[in-house]
Parts: sequence; C-alpha cells; structure tokens
Amino acid sequence: MKAVRHEELTVRVVLKPNCGLENTRASLVMRRIAPLCDNLSCHPHSVKSDRSTIAFLRDHGLYLRFSSPTPEQVLLTIKSSFFVDHCTLVEDHASLPAYEKEDLEADGIEDSAFASPSTFADEGKLDGGGGDLTNLLAKFEEVHRKLHEHAENQPQDRELSSIVFSHAQVVDELRTAVARSRIEPFDRMAPSLKTLVADYGRRFGVLVDLDIVDGHIALDRSVLASMKEIIKRVIRSCLRDGIEQPEHRMAAGKPPRATLRLRLESDGSEVVCRIEHDGRPFDSRIIGKQALERGLLTRPLETYTEEEIGALLLLPGFVAAVENPVSSMFSQFNEIGSILQHIGGRGEVRNTDHGTLEIALHFPVPFTIMEAALLRTGSMRFALPAQQIGHFEAYRAERIGRDEDGREARSESRMRASSVFYIGEDGRRADLLNGPDSGSPLEAESPAFALFLEALGELRCLAVDAVDGYERISVSKLPPLLDHGTLRRAGCFGYSRLKDGAPCAVISIRRLLNAVFKEEGSRARS
Repeated sequence: MKAVRHEELTVRVVLKPNCGLENTRASLVMRRIAPLCDNLSCHPHSVKSDRSTIAFLRDHGLYLRFSSPTPEQVLLTIKSSFFVDHCTLVEDHASLPAYEKEDLEADGIEDSAFASPSTFADEGKLDGGGGDLTNLLAKFEEVHRKLHEHAENQPQDRELSSIVFSHAQVVDELRTAVARSRIEPFDRMAPSLKTLVADYGRRFGVLVDLDIVDGHIALDRSVLASMKEIIKRVIRSCLRDGIEQPEHRMAAGKPPRATLRLRLESDGSEVVCRIEHDGRPFDSRIIGKQALERGLLTRPLETYTEEEIGALLLLPGFVAAVENPVSSMFSQFNEIGSILQHIGGRGEVRNTDHGTLEIALHFPVPFTIMEAALLRTGSMRFALPAQQIGHFEAYRAERIGRDEDGREARSESRMRASSVFYIGEDGRRADLLNGPDSGSPLEAESPAFALFLEALGELRCLAVDAVDGYERISVSKLPPLLDHGTLRRAGCFGYSRLKDGAPCAVISIRRLLNAVFKEEGSRARS
C-alpha cells in the first residue's frame, strides 16, 4: 500500500519582539511541531546554531515548510507557543525575503563568506540525527530502572541478578554510542575560521597567518557550537586590538605578517583552546591597578602572577564597569568571559616566555575523542595525545648531558624542569623529563625511544621503554578512586578504555610539567 503524501504548507511565524533570543525561540518552535510533521524545514536554515539570524527573524519572521496528517494541529501548536506573536500561511513562495549575513563589524560573530542561501533545511539535519538514539537510550534506562527495582526485591534470584548486570552493561554501551553519535571533529570549523581571519584582516588593515593545531580532536556538537562563537569573538578582538598594522610591526623589528596560532588540547573534563599571537603584549599592570582600585585583591598586588591578573581580564563585568580607554579596549574580553562563565568555562591571558600573548579558553566537556600514542615506562602503560609528540628517535644513553650549574631559573616565574638534558640527532637540546634517578613517576627502566615534545614553548624529551602503537581513544574524567598522588604527579588528566578492554591513564605533558614546577617551587621555598 502506497504511503499517503500530505500537502506541503509554508507558514510565516512572527515571534514576540526584542527578546534577543529569537533564534533560540525559532528552534524551540521547530522542536515543538517536529513530532507532528512528516517533513519539516525552515528558512533561514541555520536558526538553531547561528545568532546572526536574529536580525532576520526580528524583521521578517521564521518561515516553516511542513507536511503533516494534522496540519491544523501543527498551526495550533505554533500559535499556542507563548513566545509566538502570530503566524500566517504563505501562498507565494517567491515573496520570501532572501537571508544574508549581517555585516562583520555589526555582527561580531559570523562572517559573510558563509552567508546561507535562501533555501529550506531539514530539521533532522539541524538536530544532528541524535534524537532517535537519545530517545531509545531513555527507554532503555527506564526499563533498566524497573528491572533493577524488581531484582532488589528478589535478592535470592542469582540468575535475575546476572541478567540485570548484563542489561546494565548494554545500557552503558548504548550511552557511549549516543555520545559518539554527537561527536564531530573540531577541524570542520577550520575553513570558517580562516575565512574570518582573512575578512577581518582586510577590515582592520593587518596581515595575519592562521595556524590551527587541533590534534584531530572530536567533541560533542553542542560544545563545538559554543566554542565556535567564543573563538570567533576572541579572534576578532585579537585582530582589532592585538595585532599591529604591517608598518608598525616592521618599525618594531617584527615581520609584516603576524602569526595567530590556535591550539586545542584535551585536559580530562576540559578542552583548552590556546589562541596565541605575536602582536602587542598584555600589560598586566593596568588590569592589576584597576583590580586594586576596586578592592578586588585579597593580597598585595605584587604577589599576584601575570596569569592570575590575566584571569581577571576574563572576569564578567570587571573592565566594563570602568569608563576609560582601557575599558573600550578590553570590553570584548568581558563579554567573552561572561559567555564562558555561562557554559561553565573559564579563561586567562598571559605573556609567554617566548614573547607572544596567549589567551587560554577552558571549555567543560563530557566526552572527547583523540589520537594517542600508547607508551610504556617501567610497569606503567599510558596514552599520550599524539599532537604533543614532535617525533621519535632511538634512545642513546651517550646523548644525555647535565648542566654544571645545576638547576637555574628559566624565567622569573618558572624554574627548569630538570638539569638533565638529551641531545637529539639534529643536535637540538631538550630537557629530559624522566632521566635516570629523576624520581619521576614515568621513569623508564630500559629506555628504547626518545620522544621529543613541544610543551610550554620549549622542547622537552621523554624516554620510554616501549611504544605499543597509535589508537583513536575516547577520554573520560579520572574517577576519584584513581585520582591519587602518583597519577597526578605523572600529569594524568583522564582515562580511556582501549580496544583490548584495558583501562589506560591519559597523560598531559603540560600537567606533568606544572606538577614538576610546583614541586620545585616547594623545595625552593623550604
């Protein structure tokens, strides 16, 4: 029997005015009527994820095209939404206004190179196809809850207990499948970011090369949507206020083209996006003075590190409350900090030891996927994100050296991780993180490989006994039961279950170094 095709209708939905959340409300309208429709699409097509549609929705409304066995119920559902002003049927499709992106300067988020065509898009695509799996998971979890309750009333039934345990494993696997269905690679937004840099560069008269290092990390699409908006705001602020024009850079002895580097790092329950450029440095004294004047400091200003002062810059309302030239320069950072705080994130600004400015944005994430090398040192097997590894070499004990003057200061705020170094085949020298008798929790027993790593702006070396290969892993937060001192000292930020089913700690070289620096600072004070 052939399926009945219902007539397609187009309706214009006018939302209640001036709420600033028109795109969110438009998306909610679609969600409310989706179960009643055979097919559903909208214009503009990107209302769910694109705040730049707000002006269009405010001026023209949302256009929906749908087919349904009960179109009257669909119209009634739309009209009964408390944030809908009214809706009308559209007879002439040619009368639909074209959607074009807002001007870059006014928008401050999206870029004109990605203006959407005047076409309708599937709600299924907007929703990412994860809705069905999510609903199925909810049903499974409800069944498991009832099954578990029944088993608790039958404690003598061992077979039932075994069934409940097996069912719990299936539910857990389904949770993982649902999480993976929502995963998308970060590098999908790379073309958009590159176009944004090119457009803003022309607008502000600066020459900039964008370098994206994402380590092939994949994240939940809702996290990516939040990250994209915030990253674009930061890039715009850097190009407008942080990067000098070519003639000024040349006068300061810099190349005319600036480099803007974006690096993504997984850190357990967070993903850290580090945006670094070789433009104007961050003047912590100005921000520190404002904090002092407003009574926000709990100890003398001179005892605060630059990172601590830089975190104030991304504190919502900090600069915006002061009317002066600094306020206009850094007000964008306050807005960025406010958005970060809203999603549970945080950030800081600092000048690096190699003369660049770095803005670190911390985004909370429930689930990440990345490529990692599986390594062994002694009895410890661990995973190291592949993006942290520059290259491998065969380990040669004769390449080890030691500074005669012992541990010396590398900068005002940091000490050397080790006085032991390793010289690579190219002649470059790198601090050896786990040399003989180092006391490192990652100390190798019979080192066979030397891994060269870029960390905190410097070259480091890690000796390992074995490299078991590469694997694409999902990283979860380290359970409190396993979060003990040894793993923290080793720089562990999470764990993964490998293809062979074995749990494996995931190590961050940055965390390992921070643990070493903290330990060295303690020794120095004592």
